[in-house]
Amino acid sequence: MQERRVQILDAAAALIAERGFTSTSVDDVIRGAKLSGKSHFYHYFKSKEELGYEVLNRQFERFAERGLAILREPMIDPLERLSLFIDGVVALQAESGGRRGSPFGNLAAELADAHEGFRVRIEAVFERWASQIGSLLWEARPVLQDDVDAVRLSRFIIATLEGAVLMTRVKRDLTVLEGIAADLKRFIAMHVRDVEQVERRPW
Repeated sequence: MQERRVQILDAAAALIAERGFTSTSVDDVIRGAKLSGKSHFYHYFKSKEELGYEVLNRQFERFAERGLAILREPMIDPLERLSLFIDGVVALQAESGGRRGSPFGNLAAELADAHEGFRVRIEAVFERWASQIGSLLWEARPVLQDDVDAVRLSRFIIATLEGAVLMTRVKRDLTVLEGIAADLKRFIAMHVRDVEQVERRPW
């Protein structure tokens, strides 16, 4: 039963990515997941909204396993982890030729003003993401300049990546994302102390 539920979520995620949540009907999901009918669908999900919430949650959990996990790797320098994470975002988009977009940004653009349930859940997704980057920046604080605000910088990183992914999807040109990712790394590097400051710092 759990395996079948996952198949439905994956079919729905693909449809939502292509058409948006509003334009994806229960009948579309039934056909995409090869269900026998609406009673079969409602056996697994009480409503289209419940399905959408679970799709969002599953996408974030997969993103956390595949992308955010590198942010918590203790054997790698914190800022190197952040660089690898940015590279991972680029690699993920490269798999679809830059046409996939961000499932979180896509849903936010479509539903943040129209559906409070999704707005609250998408906000929580971005806050969880920002919290993990913020924790990494806190870990890197000995080599960062004193005026770095980890919360603001983590949100800036996410906003930059989400915007870059959106622009890449619109232009259908992966080099857009690659260039912005490189510029983002340079921006982060501007917040690092120079070598002499780090060596003199008493810790």
